[in-house]
Amino acid sequence: MILDLDDEASLDPERVGSKVMRLAMGRRADLPVLPGFVVEGESSRHHMELGAETLMSRGSGGARLAVVAEPVPFADDLISQGASLGISLVARSSTALEGSGEWSGAFTSYLDLTPPDLPKAIAGCWAAAFSVEALNRQTAAGIEPGSFLMPILVQPALGPESGGTAEIKPDGAIVVYGVKGSPAPLLQGWIAALEARQVDQEDEWSGEELIDLVGTEALDSVASSLREAHRLFGANRSEWAIDGNVWILQLDVVAPAQPALQPTVSYEEIDPGLVPVARLAMIAPGKLGEELVIPWALAGLSERTGPIGEQPDNVLERATELCGQLTSQAWGLAPDEALHAARECVRGLRGPDPTAALEQVGNLNTPDPSDAAVLFSLVDALCTAMVDAGAVSDPAAAWHLSSEQIRAVISGTRRVPEARIGIGQWEPLVASVVLGCGTQHQGTPASPGIGAGVRSIIDNADAMALFSPREVVTAPQAIPNLAPLLWNAAGLVTGTGSPTAHLFESARSLGVPAVCGVTLPGDSELIVAVDGHTGVVATLPYFT
Repeated sequence: MILDLDDEASLDPERVGSKVMRLAMGRRADLPVLPGFVVEGESSRHHMELGAETLMSRGSGGARLAVVAEPVPFADDLISQGASLGISLVARSSTALEGSGEWSGAFTSYLDLTPPDLPKAIAGCWAAAFSVEALNRQTAAGIEPGSFLMPILVQPALGPESGGTAEIKPDGAIVVYGVKGSPAPLLQGWIAALEARQVDQEDEWSGEELIDLVGTEALDSVASSLREAHRLFGANRSEWAIDGNVWILQLDVVAPAQPALQPTVSYEEIDPGLVPVARLAMIAPGKLGEELVIPWALAGLSERTGPIGEQPDNVLERATELCGQLTSQAWGLAPDEALHAARECVRGLRGPDPTAALEQVGNLNTPDPSDAAVLFSLVDALCTAMVDAGAVSDPAAAWHLSSEQIRAVISGTRRVPEARIGIGQWEPLVASVVLGCGTQHQGTPASPGIGAGVRSIIDNADAMALFSPREVVTAPQAIPNLAPLLWNAAGLVTGTGSPTAHLFESARSLGVPAVCGVTLPGDSELIVAVDGHTGVVATLPYFT
C-alpha cells in the first residue's frame, strides 16, 4: 500500500498517478526532487466508495465526515514511514484526473504535518474529492463521484525562501515565474509573479526583479532541470522552491492550449450598425433564440416578456407558429418566405461583409409588440419545462437547445443534458462587435482565444449558483473554486492573479479565453468580450 518514491513500482501511473510517476522519473534522472513515498490509489477504494454512498443521503459535508472518520488500516506504517522523512511533512493528491490541466488545484493538500498527523491527513485528502468545489468540477466533467482512486504523495515540508513555476514555451524559450516565500499564494491566484526569460540555454536571463530575488544560478538550476525532464519524458512545466537548495516540486506535461474562437471580422474594422444585432444575440441566445426569436426580432424589440394567462398544451407548436407570424410581419412576406429571408440575412450579418444585410434590417417592419410578448412567454414556459424534465440545470441553459431537442425531451426520448454547451454561432460576431465598439481595458493575457457573453459577477459563493452557460466569469481573484464554472464559460476575467495560477491552467486546458489584472466597473448588465491573446477586455452595456 505504501511505495517509496525510489521503488520501481512508483513508475506505474495506474498505481501512483502521473504526478508521482514523473517525480519518480525525475529522481532517477538525478533531478533535485525531494524524497518521499506514495500511498497507492488502491488504498483509497474503500473510502471513496464510502464517500460516494454517504453523499447520496448526507450530501457533501456528510460524505467528507464519513471518509475522515473511517480508520486508515495501515496507520502505523504511515507514521513509521513518515518519521523516516522528518518531523514536518506535506501530503498531496496524485489522481489520474490531475494529469489533465482542467483539474489543476482541484483537491486539498496538507502542509506542516507531523508523522502522527498522516493517517488523518491521508483520509482528509480522500475526503477532498467530495468537497462542494470538487463535486462541481466532477458534475461539469460528467464524472461520477467516487469513481476514481486517489494516490497520495508524502514528502518533507519546506520553508521556501522563494518559489514558483517554470515553462518551456513553444519557441523553446524558458520562462520562470517566481515570488518571495511560498509559491502557494501565486498558484492559488492571490498574487502576481515576477518573471525571468531565457531564450536559449546559452543566453543571459532577462527579468531583473526575479534575478535580484533568486539569482541567475537558481534560475539556471530550474531551467536545466526542466530541460532535462523535457528531454527524458516530455515535461514542459515545473513547480519549484528554494529552501537552501533549489527543489523541483512537480513536473507536468501540459498540452498546448486550445484557443477558443477567433473573431470573424477584425474588431478594428467592425460596423457600429452591428451593435443592436450583438445585443439581440445575447437577449435571445443559442439555438432556441436562432429559431424562434431572431428571425423577427432583427426588426427591433419592445417588451421582453408579457403574461399570456394559461399556457397551452402545445407550447412548442404555438411558439413556432407565432414565430412564423411575427417574421411575416417583420419582413412583409408569407411566413415560409419570410423565414427563408431571415436566415439569409443572418448568414450575411455573420459573414465578412454585413453591409447588405444591415441595410435589409434597416428596412424591416416592427412586429406586433403584444404578439412578441406572448412568444417570449411561450419560450420562457419551454425553458421552465426543460428544467422540470431534467434536460438542463437552469432556464438559461434551455436557450441552447434546439426545438428538435426540446421536442425529444417532451416526448420522453431525451433527458440527459450535454456536459458542455460550447461556442454558439453568434459568439464570433458578438466578440468582434464588443471589442470593436465597446470600452476597452488592458490586462495580462492568461489563456488564448476570444470569447464573449453576458457578464457574471462571481464575488461570493452564492453568486456561483447564479452563473448561466456562456456567460463571462468576472471575479476579484483567480481562486481555484471558480474552476467548475469554466466548463461552460465564454471567458474569464480576474482583477488580480498571474497566468501561473491553477485557475488559468484549467482555463487553458478547457479552451476558455482569460485575462487577469482587469477590474471592470460595478455594472452587471454588461456584455463582455475577452481577447486572451492580447489581454484586452471590452464591455458594452447589455441594454441601450
